[in-house]
Amino acid sequence: MKILIRWLYRAAFLLYDFSIMTNNETKNLIQRPPIVVVMGHVDHGKTQLLDYIRKTSVVEKEAGGITQHIGAYEITHKERKITFLDTPGHEAFSKIRARGAHVADIAVLVVAADEGVKPQTIEALGHIKKSELPFIVAINKIDKPNANPEKVKKELADNGVLLESWGGQISSVELSAKEGTKVEELLDLIGLLADVADLKADPNSDGRGVVIEARRDPRRGPTASLVVLDGTVKVGDYIAASSISGRVKALEDFLGKPVGSATFSSPALVIGLEDTPDVGAEFITSKEPITAAIKMAKQLGDFIEKTLEPEVKPNYVYAIVKGDVQSSVEALTDSLNKIKLENGAVKVLKSEAGDVNESDLKQALTTRAVVVAFNVKIDSAAQNMIRSLVASGSGHTINIVEGKIIYELLDSFKEKAEARLKPRATREELGRLDILAIFRQEKNRQVIGGKVAQGKAVKNTRVEVMRKDMVLGEGRITNLQQEKKDVSEVLEGKECGMVFEPGEPKIAAGDMLIFFKKLV
Repeated sequence: MKILIRWLYRAAFLLYDFSIMTNNETKNLIQRPPIVVVMGHVDHGKTQLLDYIRKTSVVEKEAGGITQHIGAYEITHKERKITFLDTPGHEAFSKIRARGAHVADIAVLVVAADEGVKPQTIEALGHIKKSELPFIVAINKIDKPNANPEKVKKELADNGVLLESWGGQISSVELSAKEGTKVEELLDLIGLLADVADLKADPNSDGRGVVIEARRDPRRGPTASLVVLDGTVKVGDYIAASSISGRVKALEDFLGKPVGSATFSSPALVIGLEDTPDVGAEFITSKEPITAAIKMAKQLGDFIEKTLEPEVKPNYVYAIVKGDVQSSVEALTDSLNKIKLENGAVKVLKSEAGDVNESDLKQALTTRAVVVAFNVKIDSAAQNMIRSLVASGSGHTINIVEGKIIYELLDSFKEKAEARLKPRATREELGRLDILAIFRQEKNRQVIGGKVAQGKAVKNTRVEVMRKDMVLGEGRITNLQQEKKDVSEVLEGKECGMVFEPGEPKIAAGDMLIFFKKLV
């Protein structure tokens, strides 16, 4: 479904591009800097390598001023620019790394000299080969006493990667990201591959590229990190990414400095979109509004989504996912959907960047969803709602798992989900009664009247109070009368009066009582 809708948006973009191309003159193509993605197994030194390159290639006072993470940064090596994608390393982020590979021109596959080829190494190779990316192998951690580069080369050969030193065509460098040994040689190789690829773009054309990060800033609203692949994005341009559109109000470079424009291969933060776009979404810009194609694709997408709505399955544990940035949200959602439960399945109802708010909690309360909060806060209105629920003594609770480590969040969610799906005492429904009138409400009891809509109303049984689709609480019917006579039960279609204990929750006309008995 999502793939189909994504292609509708892409088709709309292509139609829009075609209409522009027919009016444009021949492109003024010039050389553009390469975009590089660093990939490999967790703990093999990707982050350390990126950190070393950033610290040694960005002016020191500027590097110290980086206050935000926009998913990419730009360096200058021997008077030529190189853009590095700063993608997460944990296996839960494979989806984002795959998207990163599609954005990049060149990949660097990092393999630790002391550990060799690991599962994520093979996974990264798959992304690289699928994207047909030229790549370099960086054999890292050669400073380790148990480093064995030759073993790494053999394991790579066993997986179809033959390095130049073994008679193949893939360049490699043995380096130490910790000490900086031969990192400059790696940057030289990247420059060489970029020359061979002959990367070109037109600085005068409308901007186009890919969203690599997105988040909702409490002060500035939706923001998106972009990598420009062609053309130039300027403040004041109209912009669209999938179904999200807007106008560029402000641009910042990777250092957080305001800029008037961003051209090809540059990472930039854009402010002005009406909502947070999906990570991996393609974007286009124009000096004219980009609305017709987007609206057409959205209408088609909405129609297909409603027409092909999947069948609802039982035994779901619902989740509402909130995260600091869109890439974290997507990765967490992807991981939750992969969790295997013995007696059911996980269904993510909502996933978005931003703090947990009152709307999230209301949805969680009515659907019994678990709120999964990654590196975000619970806003003041939501905290007040939680305090009110506790103070009411209604027994209603909202399950929230929060933290800054994805492994722990997933473990906590699975624990709650398994507990919820465990076989436990069930109940037999006896009947349903519509509340027609409230005669008296006291501290410990309520005198009410209603009509049996289904089954029967039975004295001295437990009842559940329902308002629309929300369970307000439970109580017991201690007295039942029909035509002013005490009775033990009232059948379907008949009206009756009754005493409900306790005095909470407060019942109202239009509510429903469900009569039931528990079964062990």
